[in-house]
Amino acid sequence: MINKKRKGFTLVEMIVVVTILGVISSIALVKYGKVQESAKINADYTNAANIVTAASMAINDDENIVESLSVESLKEKGYLSTVPVPQSTSGKFELVISDNGTDISVNVNSKQFYPR
Repeated sequence: MINKKRKGFTLVEMIVVVTILGVISSIALVKYGKVQESAKINADYTNAANIVTAASMAINDDENIVESLSVESLKEKGYLSTVPVPQSTSGKFELVISDNGTDISVNVNSKQFYPR
């Protein structure tokens, strides 16, 4: 009797490989989702810092503007090219300025994005 050496993989080997690939891909997808969420939050922090910079410029140009200043008015006056939209949460950026114009913060709903 001649013993032929089999070429190829058995069904059990194929199932093991597919299972391992499934586990690896599910771990990668979970990590990818966390990276995306982190990027959205960082984009919101950056947008908030840009809003504060624009508000500071507007206050330096006209100190009487403090009470009427908002993100929308910053766009209308040319300090922002567009009104930023939060990426990590729903709502819109809200500018909170102290009476003297020195303390500026940016919130979305109740979450503060600036200062960090």
